[in-house]
Amino acid sequence: MSAVRIFVTGTDTGVGKTRATATIARALVTLGRSPRVLKAVQTGLPPDVPGDAAEAGALAGVEASELVRFPRPADPYSAALAAGASPLGAGELARLVDGIAGDLVVEGAGGLLVPLNADETFADFATAARLAAVLVVGLRLGCMNHALLTLEAAARRSLPVLGAILVACDAAPEAAYLADVERVLQGKTKIFGILPHESPSASAIERDAAALRAHIAPLL
Repeated sequence: MSAVRIFVTGTDTGVGKTRATATIARALVTLGRSPRVLKAVQTGLPPDVPGDAAEAGALAGVEASELVRFPRPADPYSAALAAGASPLGAGELARLVDGIAGDLVVEGAGGLLVPLNADETFADFATAARLAAVLVVGLRLGCMNHALLTLEAAARRSLPVLGAILVACDAAPEAAYLADVERVLQGKTKIFGILPHESPSASAIERDAAALRAHIAPLL
């Protein structure tokens, strides 16, 4: 049985990647899998504070961990320099991922081209780690452009994109705007589902995972 290795990236920061990560992981659980949630690089938190991986893992009821953490709330490149550490390399992170067996749902930070160092981004990491991306589209002004740019950047790097999850990240979107976003993305990527504007809970993740599983099942 082949492992499922998914990379969750977003159109921006604060668009619901952690919630989407939990939903994907929970959908895998309902399909009989035992995924691990993994945060590639956690920034902006001291060592003793639970991060995005812990939150997503708790919501999905699965094991969770993170590869690297820096305290400064910034991109990994800047956060590493602020901590007096060497910037991370895409291959370095990919080797850490390769050492973890089984199904993985890996959450990135911000968008696909957030820098790891002077020359590499999360896109390079995801490609090196042989992950397939799911794009989280935060439903707010500008998201169409950000989504299309992300899909174009992934295609240029031969990074497969399985589909998109739309998230009402600021308020419930109007039906007309939602239809506009769906029309723009039509033919460019699959839309796995739409997550509502609400604070996530385990029951909400369970509900959303049930709706998502039809899109996840073909990946197994």
